[in-house]
Amino acid sequence: MKTFSILAAGWLGLPLAFELKKEFEVKVSVRSEEKLKDLINKGLNSYLLDEKNTKSLDELLDTNYLFINFPPSKFEDYLKFLGEIYNHKNIAKIEKIIFISSTSIYPDTENIFREDIKIINPKSQKIFDIEEFIKDKTDLIFRCAGLMGENRIAGRYFSGKTLDSEDVKVNYVHQKDVIEAVKFALKNNLNGVFNLCSSEHPTRKEIYCKNALKYGFKKPLFENKKEYFNRIIDGSKIEERGFKYKYPNPLEY
Repeated sequence: MKTFSILAAGWLGLPLAFELKKEFEVKVSVRSEEKLKDLINKGLNSYLLDEKNTKSLDELLDTNYLFINFPPSKFEDYLKFLGEIYNHKNIAKIEKIIFISSTSIYPDTENIFREDIKIINPKSQKIFDIEEFIKDKTDLIFRCAGLMGENRIAGRYFSGKTLDSEDVKVNYVHQKDVIEAVKFALKNNLNGVFNLCSSEHPTRKEIYCKNALKYGFKKPLFENKKEYFNRIIDGSKIEERGFKYKYPNPLEY
């Protein structure tokens, strides 16, 4: 049985681990002793890993497949930490490295963004710098739109708040579609850079108000309407390879 290591068993990495456990020996990293014990009790090969404690890299990187999914905001020096991973002696033996990036790499301008666009002015310089560092060392980069599904409900954070952006179109992708995209990538030996984003782009007002009714929180108030750029993320490249989103419309999440 081949081995699949998941660096960061959080909101996305943990359900991916349980899904892949059916056909791989799965190893995961966590950041706390409490979560380590919990996942070991649940039958996962789990290891502590953070930028101050990298001893477990020897074991985690002894793997066929590597999935990297750390939130950069949790690190003091994320690029240095990635350097320890990518410069490790085991990295060259890994068959495929999959890295979860973000569509915030694209500029905050009015456009439809596909993967081949030349990025000059990234919305997030941090994400741009990360991709520049890892792109020549990574087989597959998934640029994820806003991750939704499970306990992440669009609009709930803004319950009862006043917003001025009712016409802005959203770019979301469901957690389960990201997991299915990883499985698809393994089965079809996918390489390169791919956006992951649902094909439908309802407005914030449409989805926030619908979710307020569905989940029982107060609707946001949309007042003092302002004009904002509509950044549309095109997630169709992976569909051209045969992948099908299970959740193409965020209004149906």
